[in-house]
Amino acid sequence: MTTQDSSGAAAIPQPEVVDADEAGRRRVDAQWALMPEGWRRLDRRIIVWTQWLLCVVGVAFAAMITLEVVSRYVFSFSIYFVNAAARLLLVWFFTLGAGIAMRHGAHVGFELLLSALPWRARRAVVLAGLGCTAVFCVEMIYAGIVAAGPAWSQSEPGLGISLLWPMLAIPVGFALLLYHTAVIIWIVTHAPEADRP
Repeated sequence: MTTQDSSGAAAIPQPEVVDADEAGRRRVDAQWALMPEGWRRLDRRIIVWTQWLLCVVGVAFAAMITLEVVSRYVFSFSIYFVNAAARLLLVWFFTLGAGIAMRHGAHVGFELLLSALPWRARRAVVLAGLGCTAVFCVEMIYAGIVAAGPAWSQSEPGLGISLLWPMLAIPVGFALLLYHTAVIIWIVTHAPEADRP
């Protein structure tokens, strides 16, 4: 709705300002509205559990880094396992979070260019990009599984655990990303024309 300024001329309406988290939730809710009921329930569980896991990993990472900074600069000593544990958590955080970021529309994209295309061309470009993402995910899952074999017999010196644990983040995270990519592909191909990208 337009309003008038003091000179009587029509003022330009202000766009709705939505923070990124709210925009992401709206996007996922719109995706769920287009999914069959059974798949929606499963997808909701996958997203909720992944977000809780990301929250726990993120809080643990922040606590470890804070502990390390305080111990180093206040008490002048370093806790030997914190750097290794923080790296491990960071790998898991980013690989698990990539799929959630995709569903929220938080990855870098070319929205301005896509919005200038007619919907058929836009859909073709989006599906081509998602197809490339799926191929990359399959390659990373395969590479992660192959690398897990040698990692099993090696250990992380700072933690004394097998390198398999950080290496598992690759196939697990990219399997989740592949799942989320498949969800977006399904939505793009099955959404009504008005809701298509």
